[in-house]
Amino acid sequence: YLQNMDGVYVFASFGDSLNQLSANDPIPGFSEIPYMVMAEEYFNKEKELLISDQGWSYWFYDPQLDWHRFNKKIVQIETGGLVGKKTIKQVYVVEKRKEVKVKELKKPLYLFFVAIKESDNKGNPLTELMRRKVKIEWEEDDD
Repeated sequence: YLQNMDGVYVFASFGDSLNQLSANDPIPGFSEIPYMVMAEEYFNKEKELLISDQGWSYWFYDPQLDWHRFNKKIVQIETGGLVGKKTIKQVYVVEKRKEVKVKELKKPLYLFFVAIKESDNKGNPLTELMRRKVKIEWEEDDD
């Protein structure tokens, strides 16, 4: 859900280094995040999440562009925001150059989201708008 922001930076890793940060801890390399963004397919064609201990993804929507990183359909909502879905069927582990189906994942996956409130004239982030942390643990299906 994006409202009052252009997009969100996403760090997805099997390591929990960023998820250990408290709400007030500085994000290591914060001002360099835009330079660490990895390219993803337009419209999430591969249904894939990039996993890396080094790089970030940037999920955004710009109506001026004819592409974005979410599934193709974007939903505008009455409050002025929008909802972009990102279906994930596999992950791509960047350092190993390996695709892994979600059903084959065993290790916890850590997601760290940060939206930028303010940037300098070169596009380097200065302050955060928000941050969120998610840990996903996989379990065997009982069926």
